[in-house]
Amino acid sequence: MTARVGWRSSVAFVTVVVVQRWSSILLASYGGSILFGSLLFGWVGDRTKAKQVPFLLGMIVVGGATVLFSLTKTLSLVLLARLLQGLSTAIVFTIGFSLLLETVGSKHIGRAVGFTSMSLSLGLFGGPIIGGFVYDRAGYFAVFVPAFALILLEIILRLLLRPCPPVRHSNDPDENEPLLPDTGDTDTQTASAATAPSILLRTPRFLVAMLGMCLLNTFMTAFEAVLPVYLRSTFHYSPNQIAIVFLSNTLPMVLSPLSGAVVDRIGPFWPAVGGFAVAGPSMMLLALVQHNSTTSSLLLRVFLFLFGCGVSMAMPAVMAEISMATEAVGARHPGIFGRYGAYSQTYGLSNAAFAGGTLAGPLLGGYISEWAGWGVMVAVLGGLSLGMVVLVVVFTGREAVLLTRDES
Repeated sequence: MTARVGWRSSVAFVTVVVVQRWSSILLASYGGSILFGSLLFGWVGDRTKAKQVPFLLGMIVVGGATVLFSLTKTLSLVLLARLLQGLSTAIVFTIGFSLLLETVGSKHIGRAVGFTSMSLSLGLFGGPIIGGFVYDRAGYFAVFVPAFALILLEIILRLLLRPCPPVRHSNDPDENEPLLPDTGDTDTQTASAATAPSILLRTPRFLVAMLGMCLLNTFMTAFEAVLPVYLRSTFHYSPNQIAIVFLSNTLPMVLSPLSGAVVDRIGPFWPAVGGFAVAGPSMMLLALVQHNSTTSSLLLRVFLFLFGCGVSMAMPAVMAEISMATEAVGARHPGIFGRYGAYSQTYGLSNAAFAGGTLAGPLLGGYISEWAGWGVMVAVLGGLSLGMVVLVVVFTGREAVLLTRDES
């Protein structure tokens, strides 16, 4: 009995099981709150003309939640801070992507989301890198200083920038339409806008794009939750060394704007197929990294780099496909989304899919690695990526490419 209790209090058990479990739970709670908030604020965003106010509110809540997270020393308050961070992130993502689409239009959405996906991926993978270096040199609280600086900078920029006139979309009302439509039309538009999520969720093209968004974030957050613990237990890496390893899959993310430009030119089909086809085998081959050796260390970096290349190709494609699928539905059925469109709800749904990945990644990766091992975890993730290739080919097809060429 004493031996069993002693084993449970050992450094190995605490590192591999307890730390892994709570890292996964905190990441998953963050994802769950984003999921709820995205659906709520997507609905609110399509009923609000001035989108800067909710955007600023989201940034302020992000700042407050980050302060709470940095100062608290109890697990319950840490969990509360993560929930608040998730809700505020849902506001910023949903309203922000809606503003982006209204500003640039669907013809140039690929390049625009290339930059946003690059920033998003760099944030997800660059956070551990910066955090590792700062923690090693300045301690726990200093890790949050870059976050405070970025939040303050974003609030200042948002206050300084003037809103751009929105780009006209194919399903927007015509300028010659009466400003005060009759009651019947208003009821129809209200009903259409209210059912926008149900309309989109019955569209296979939109559903496949949402699933792709969910899976990409599942892969990224699974590695974010599992990889630091695995590197510490297998290679005995310090936070600095772990940060350097994360550089391997972070560097390819700078190619996302280039991938976005390719999406604008040829459509999202081939970049999505290529991205998932590269990411799948790259993750599966990580199962070869099992021992602390020079060869394993080199293979780890090579396969993570290839995985990053796959994500940088696929992310702009699926993000652009979400907006293109919505535009296609609106073009086939003019006015179906009501007077103000469904762009906030569209990106609310896509952000919900992204949040679903944030929720699923740590749980899937954490619990599979805990009970079945690292090799099984990366094999499962790689299989999901290859399965996504099949879905893109079957359900998206070449129509996405042809539509993009016509629109451009």
